[in-house]
Amino acid sequence: MLYTYRQLRGERYSRRTIDTLVAAGTLRRAGRFFASRSEDDVVVEALRRGLRPTCLTAAEHHGLWIPPGSGTHVHGRRRVDVPDSYVGHGWHRVWPEDLPVASPALLIEHAARCLDPLDVGILADSALRQGRLHESQLDVIRGAVPRPVRRVLTRASASAESGTESKVRLYFQLRNIPVRAQVEIPGVGRVDLLVGRRWIVELDSRAHHTGESGYEYDRERDGCALQLGYFTTRLTHTMVFGQWGQTQTRLAQITASRQHLLPPERWIRSRRA
Repeated sequence: MLYTYRQLRGERYSRRTIDTLVAAGTLRRAGRFFASRSEDDVVVEALRRGLRPTCLTAAEHHGLWIPPGSGTHVHGRRRVDVPDSYVGHGWHRVWPEDLPVASPALLIEHAARCLDPLDVGILADSALRQGRLHESQLDVIRGAVPRPVRRVLTRASASAESGTESKVRLYFQLRNIPVRAQVEIPGVGRVDLLVGRRWIVELDSRAHHTGESGYEYDRERDGCALQLGYFTTRLTHTMVFGQWGQTQTRLAQITASRQHLLPPERWIRSRRA
């Protein structure tokens, strides 16, 4: 947590009490602000340098889903040096917000000129899902960002359950390929994405589906889906982020076949014929 001096005094902390908490390490000075012991050292160090965390650094601070990235992303004042290891996002005369770390709305606006548009969409989906961003704020952001990012943000949704799901869903939507998220299919259960009429796309995170029981369960579901006329593609975190070029090619090949547009029952009849 981060606090201003005014906030601490508003909580009836005296100046002496604040100094005592700092001396004990319960609070840490972070430039003109105070940080709790649990606050990320990256954020504290940036504030000590007179910089304002934004983009991916601010997103992690707020607990949003974040695509892979490196460096500490900051906004600064013109006379404040930005280390080479940091990612600078420009300069400001007066920071536009009360708290020193960019809000979800502001960090998304900054990310629009730093990240791939699909990665900006991941941040927007996460902020909407967590209730940290409202549709009215998103409307304002759409009017201030480059067109490729605006196309993504127009399709932002609070329904996504992971960053991998957001990225793949947006990939299909930007190509006008029919896709629905979190669809309940009788006899199969809820699936991450249903593309067209019969193509199930499941997004396996690094934390799930890795054990033997999970592997067996997933394959059993895939078999049930196939019997009902669906086919399944499973994408891992690495395939969506580390091997995205190869994954796009694979997805494009499947959509080019148009097999996803065939109704499941029609596919079953064709197999019986």
